[in-house]
This record gives sequence, C-alpha cells and structure tokens, in this order.
Amino acid sequence: MRVVALISGGKDSCYNMMQCVAAGHQIVALANLRPAENTGQTDELDSYMYQTVGHHAIDLYADALDLPLYRGFIKGTSVNTGRVYTTCQEDEVEDLYHLMKLIKDKEGVEGVSVGAILSDYQRVRVEDVCRRLDLQPLAYLWHRNQEILLKEMISSNIQAIIIKVAAFGLDPDKHLGKTLDQMEPYLLELSEKYGVHVCGEGGEYETFTLDCPLFKKKIVVDSAKVIVHSADAFAPVAYLHFLKLHLENKVESSGTFMVNSCSCEVSCNDNDIFPSSEEDEPQKNSPVIWKSLKHNSLDFTKTFGSSGKSLSGYQWFSGITAHFLPSKGKNAQEAAREAFSSLQANMTSEGLKLKDIILVHLYMKSMKDFNVINSVYVTEFDLCPPARVCVETLLPDGVLFCIDCLAHKYDIAMDDVLHDEKLVMHVQSISHWAPASIGPYSQSIKVEDSETYHDVTAVCGLLAVVVISHLPRDAAIEWHVVAVVDDPLQRKHFAMKMFSEGFQIECESVESSSASCASISVRLSLISPSASQLDLDGPLHDLVAMFRQAVEKLSEDCSASPLCFRAFFKEDVFDAETLQTGLQEYLEKYLGKKTPALILVPVVDLPGKEVIHVTCWLS
Repeated sequence: MRVVALISGGKDSCYNMMQCVAAGHQIVALANLRPAENTGQTDELDSYMYQTVGHHAIDLYADALDLPLYRGFIKGTSVNTGRVYTTCQEDEVEDLYHLMKLIKDKEGVEGVSVGAILSDYQRVRVEDVCRRLDLQPLAYLWHRNQEILLKEMISSNIQAIIIKVAAFGLDPDKHLGKTLDQMEPYLLELSEKYGVHVCGEGGEYETFTLDCPLFKKKIVVDSAKVIVHSADAFAPVAYLHFLKLHLENKVESSGTFMVNSCSCEVSCNDNDIFPSSEEDEPQKNSPVIWKSLKHNSLDFTKTFGSSGKSLSGYQWFSGITAHFLPSKGKNAQEAAREAFSSLQANMTSEGLKLKDIILVHLYMKSMKDFNVINSVYVTEFDLCPPARVCVETLLPDGVLFCIDCLAHKYDIAMDDVLHDEKLVMHVQSISHWAPASIGPYSQSIKVEDSETYHDVTAVCGLLAVVVISHLPRDAAIEWHVVAVVDDPLQRKHFAMKMFSEGFQIECESVESSSASCASISVRLSLISPSASQLDLDGPLHDLVAMFRQAVEKLSEDCSASPLCFRAFFKEDVFDAETLQTGLQEYLEKYLGKKTPALILVPVVDLPGKEVIHVTCWLS
C-alpha cells in the first residue's frame, strides 16, 4: 500500500514506519500536526492526542527522510473524550481528519502508519478518521511487550534522545538528551521499582529521533536549552527546546541493521503446520444406517428459536437464515438484508435491539460470498459491533448463511442507574497483535463488572474442536473463547460417561466460582457400529438425558440457565432434519421452559470417533 506516516518526531512513529516498510508497504508522505501559532504555546500543547514537544525540528526530520511533509495546525481541543469517538467539529481529532483528507487527495494513499503502543484513546480516534476516509491504519507496535519493543528499537539502530521527562526517578539535569541505548538499563530499573512504562506510554518521557535506517541523512543537535515546566521536587517536568540543528550525510555501514521481514508474515506450508503421518490421517467411519433416517434435508425456514432470558440479562437467538435462489431474481445483498430484518424483528419482539448483541456466529455456505455478506453486515451495527465467529460450513442449497447470536441487556436499574455499558475492544488497525482479525466485529466484549482475581494458576475450561470446510482469509485455525472473570481454582468440575451398544456418551461441565455461569459439553461417539441398523432415537434420548443430569448437578447456589445447545455433527453420518426433530423434542420434554436455543452445525470432521459434539453455555 501507499502509506502516509503520522509522525511526532519520536521513536514510536519512526519504528512503525520501519515495520510498514518491512511488511512491503511504501511510505510516500509524512503528516504532522503542530500547535496553532496564536495559542501562545509554541513548544508544547496540552493535548490528549498529539506529541508536540520538538515539533520545531519536524521539517528537518522530513528532509532527513527525503519525503514530502504535510503539516496542519491543532485548532481544536479535547472535547469528545469518551471511549468511543463520534465526530465533533470542535475536537482536535477533526484537525487530523482534514489533514488526512488533503494527503489522500494529493498522494493517493491507502494506509496510515500509526505509532500507538498502548493508548486506546489515540487508536480509536485515528481509526475513526481512517474509517471515514476509507484508509487502513497500520499500527504494528500495538500491544507489543514494551521491554522487547525497546530492545528492538535500539538494535534496529534507531538513534533517539530523551527530550521530555515527567516521572518520578527521571531528572532533567541527568536524563534530557540521553540516547535510548544509554537510558535502557535505568528505564528497566524504574519499571521494576515503580511501574514506569519503559517505552514512556504513561507519559513518563518523550523522544526525538536523530537517525534510523530509513533516514538518508542524520540530524545533529548543535545547541538546545532546558525548559522547566514544573519544578516538582519528586517528579519535575521539563523538556529540551532545540536552538540549532543541521543535517549530515551518513557514512554507509554494512553493519546497519534493517528489519528484513514482518514478524506476522511467517513463511510456512501446510506440512509445517500439520505434519502428516498415518496416525494423523482422519479415521473413516463405517457407513451407518439409522432406523429413523429420513432423506429430506433440513428446512431452515423452520429453525428460528430463542432461549429464555437469564437472570443476568442474557438471551440467545438462533436460526436466522438468508435464503438465496438466483433463479427467483433475488441477489445476495437482498437476501442478507432480509435476514437481518428478520433478526431485528425477532429481537424487537423480545424488547431488544441489534446494539444489544454481543456475539454473532455466522455460518456461510461459501467463503466466495464473504465480501458481499460483509458489505451488508457492516451497515447493521454501530461503532461497537459484536464479536463474531465466521466459518464456511455444509449448508443446504438455497441457503446463503445462518446466524445465531447472544444478546445482553439489564432489565433492572441498580442504584437508580441502568447498567448497560459494555467494554468493547474493536481494533481496526493492522498490527502484530491482530494481523488477521480485522473487520466489522469486535475482538472482545466484556459485560458486567466483577471482582478481578489475580491467580496465575488457571484450570482450563471445556474445549470443542471441529473441522469445517473453509475459514476466512484462508486461516488455518479460528479460536473462539467465552470467559468469565473469577477464581479459576474455585471452579467446580463434573464428568460422567455412559456406554451402550454401538455408542458412548461423555459429558463434562465446569461451573464458575461465583456460580453465575457454567459450560457443559456432551460428546456422542460411535464405538463399533453393528451391521444392522441403529436406532437414532435411543442415542438422542440418552444424550439429552445426560445433559439434563449435568444441569441438575450444578450447585444449589447456581441459578444459571442453559442458553444455547450447539450441536456440531458429522454431515455424512446424520440427516439434519431427523437430528433437529429428535433433539428439539427431548430438550422440550426434559427442560420445559428452560429449553435452550438449538443450533445445528454440520461439520466435515470431529476428533476420534465422535459424531456429535454438543456445547452449551449457561448463565
């Protein structure tokens, strides 16, 4: 991509440029915002968004890189300071928008290099500007380990000096003007003693880059003076004001280190990931004939369902289907919109809105339709979309996709305040932290504040492994987790097993230490299919009966209700309609009003001799 780099003069924006180049992008322009001349704050502006100390030397920085520099004035202030940014004309973010729009129009850029490491505040606002201008943010430093990152910067020959200090332990007389290499041992010591961020992410210090492998020339500081902003006895705030600088030609050195490749782009082939051996080959099941087998495919028009609403406000919806038959003159976009309209109508009937959805499972007939479906999907949710699992699976002809989703909304106010705020992580910048998980979905959503435990020992929850036909972006694995903040050492576990002629049923459950939620897993395995026909009614009855036992085994303190009953099944073993009918019948028989939403997912394969793997979340 053609990329414009947001620069402050500091180490972070410089190193992110190096990462962009290593990933194959081309830096074609630089962008910088500086204090407006009429503010009277010509050195440093009190800004939540921008580093302005050292901005007098930015023109020289651009000359060193030999790239066009676009500069704008910071006219606005920090007005909209919420976790989610929406356009506010008086906000300083809009100054960035106007500058980026100018650069896009003049330079034809597609991406923006951003040096953010830890600040959600900055990331969210840069991503908002990029979203409005259809630009891709590139934040390769995002959430990197700061100790490792600092070492990388130093070893990559970034020559940066400290130009501002503002933390306990940092002395203007001792530390201003020192290089990163000189400061690294002391910064690590301060981090160990006082929790100082070694990369200065808490505002402890700021830097200015004098040289790096991308520079055609290096910057030399001839003279500077120290400006004391606050002479605090414990944590004085002071910065360097450059008086005179000049450029010098660089002596070419064969020892100069350059980032050769992006660490996300690991070269490997399928054999590296999945070594092949006879033992690893999928086991072929003998053909099974079920007495109750019907040859009709599942009618997805009759599968919509929902669980009841749990005491803590959770509810699961299933069976939202997009029907697509080109012969009837309908296109894929129209089919997708109709499905979302159906979802909205069903949620409205329960007193919910689309913004209450926190998790979506999107099962697609073909990944070839991924972009088309995404183009509709992105219009249905706001700036804080739900988390999403999206895979291709074996859906019937005429079905474009199926959706099931989890919604959450408090029904009661606590302390006269309606608690409905969710903590959303919706990172849209490409980074080493999330090289592939970028799209119209959040990477994580947290609901309900609860006491946080700090135990380092954790007991793993229940794991479901299924093989489907295709993942987005040709990924090898998609990993999805529902987690609870509790004390993992106090969780309650339960397991049981049942044998019968021809099959085995295993069940496990884990209950949170707070008794507020639980997870149940039930697996049906064919041990030795007999030559005669097997009765499907028996296994389904016993499977649901064991599931009910697991629900009843939860502690007396646990008031969690089953919300979703997700049955992954081997498509070549079962008829979906028969499975649907049997499971629904027994769930309603044994659980009554607590019947969870039933979700059937045909898969290519399951581990070992499993033919059905049921997962259920209870809240």
